Amino acid sequence: MTTSCLLVHLERNFFLFLFIVLIGSSTPSFGALDPLQAMQKTEPPNNGSIEVGVARVDITPEGPIRLAGYGGRASESEGVLQPLWAKALAFGSDERGPSLLITVDLIGIPGHITEKVARRLSEKTGITPSQLVITSSHTHTGPEVGNLLNHFGKPMPPEELGSIVRYQDELTDKLEQLALQALQDRSPALVAWGQGEVGFAVNRRKLEKGKWIGFGVVPEGPVDHSMPLLRVTDPNSETLRAVLVNYACHGTTLGGDINKIHGDWIGEAQRIIEKRHPGATALVSIGAGGDANPEPRTELEYTTQHGQKIADEVDRLLNSTLRQIRTLPAGKLRKVDLPFSNIPTTQELVEQTSANGSEGYYAHLALDRIARGEPVPTSLSYPIQTWTFGDDLAMIFLAGEVVVDYSLRLKEELEPDRVWVTAYANDVPSYIPSRRVIREGGYEAEYSQYSYDRPSPYVDDIEDLIVGTVYYMLPDPWKPQGWYAEKNPDVVRPDGNGIIHLNAEMGHGIGPEIEYMPEWKAFGWFTQADRVEWEVAAEKQRNYEVHLEWSVSDEEAGKSFVLRAGDQQVTGKVGRTGSWETFKTTKIGRIQLSAGRQKVIFKPNARFEEGALLDLRALIFIPAD
Repeated sequence: MTTSCLLVHLERNFFLFLFIVLIGSSTPSFGALDPLQAMQKTEPPNNGSIEVGVARVDITPEGPIRLAGYGGRASESEGVLQPLWAKALAFGSDERGPSLLITVDLIGIPGHITEKVARRLSEKTGITPSQLVITSSHTHTGPEVGNLLNHFGKPMPPEELGSIVRYQDELTDKLEQLALQALQDRSPALVAWGQGEVGFAVNRRKLEKGKWIGFGVVPEGPVDHSMPLLRVTDPNSETLRAVLVNYACHGTTLGGDINKIHGDWIGEAQRIIEKRHPGATALVSIGAGGDANPEPRTELEYTTQHGQKIADEVDRLLNSTLRQIRTLPAGKLRKVDLPFSNIPTTQELVEQTSANGSEGYYAHLALDRIARGEPVPTSLSYPIQTWTFGDDLAMIFLAGEVVVDYSLRLKEELEPDRVWVTAYANDVPSYIPSRRVIREGGYEAEYSQYSYDRPSPYVDDIEDLIVGTVYYMLPDPWKPQGWYAEKNPDVVRPDGNGIIHLNAEMGHGIGPEIEYMPEWKAFGWFTQADRVEWEVAAEKQRNYEVHLEWSVSDEEAGKSFVLRAGDQQVTGKVGRTGSWETFKTTKIGRIQLSAGRQKVIFKPNARFEEGALLDLRALIFIPAD
């Protein structure tokens, strides 16, 4: 590269070494994986203990703030019934590569906050994003943090938005400090886990002739009553230092008539456990309970009743024989695109504005964005994370309000006594319905999408895409029997409108210099010897208009490129965008894809000795017929 280009890239990627893409000539890329992951020592000390740190911080808002979860609330909170907490477990020494698990008593954790905390910790501690997970309790009596602003169905007053933004900033700072405190607290500990059962979660989807008709109590519906538990004790005194519990149920014991801050059954479970075990810290995460409610509900006393059931099962498990964990977690993190099934036209959005609530409000917002030149998104970038503690335990972290079918399927196809599924992890971008729920329709599959600022339901094969991605991420000994590479989630398929999105994070960078830059969602350091490849599965032979999203400095612009798919190709020259930080999108030509699997390649079309070709963010194939 030229000196000027090199300086720009070095400045932009000062911490990029924390996110190096692990690329192999025969193994599909997972995008931005961690360099420490391959080197991470996971063997335990001789006595079976591992270093664990525990910390907690109060995250209760200091003043009134709009509460999340129920769209009918029309004013800010009116007091505090119970404080809210963020709590952390830090695993491993600096030499072995530490990991952090954080729980927050909130409706959800916005993805941008998770990413900001990860960047800060990467800079200060070297912890990589795959070794940090933040899970939320999904209490419906906690502050709105930006996930569900559309849920209220109308614009929020500026002063109320200001309270939410200030809380987001304070929360980010507190989570950073919480993580650092947990790391500072590390000392040898014995870690063990087991699995119990609690029965107050019940399926809430009422059906008639196989279709959703409303919410209710559906005892015969699918539900996951398992309650995994992780125990942390002092290796000498056997004193309980911390316990992490997971249960698949909504935080909706309290209804929308309660406009005061409370942790719901999750907060009560933590309070009761800590009261019974003075000095210990109780953390609670949520399983795949997107379609499960607590029963009974709507009375404050029921939060204590449910919390006691969790605490009783915790005590039973603590007095039983648990399986010791002797290995530090090895993490993997990646994102996959979940296609929407039906992208509305401008006319359809105009008609939709007459709808009530979040549906009509979404249409107004979408039209406003279109007027500013922003397209309606065709897919959601969805984070998936796994932690494997050797052969002892696999923790699977899924973003969003994941319905129960995912947990039941993952446990059935893997090994239920070694698998722990957590939802509401790292981001809560929407409900994540299964194929069953999508076909039944209703709130979790359809109407809730507008509350989350999404244009339509998902295609019904997102379940296979998510589960396939989990299996692809897990080490080989964990993959289920009969799982084959043909289920590779890196194979890109058309979305509901037939559009094929070849995003950089789905591509396979090949060459001596090329690197995926997660903070820019693009491949950079693209020299004359580098290329990017995608595996594409087209449903039928079809012609496409090809659009390129890229950035380049004016000094480096003008080099030639070629896009190849089978015997078809498109050539051109890289146009100016103004700077490496400015991305543009333009049509570069037409190409025909054959039916079935094929490789798409983007690379330089001529040799050049200095500089870089471009920063490549995406290729978009739009049907031309």
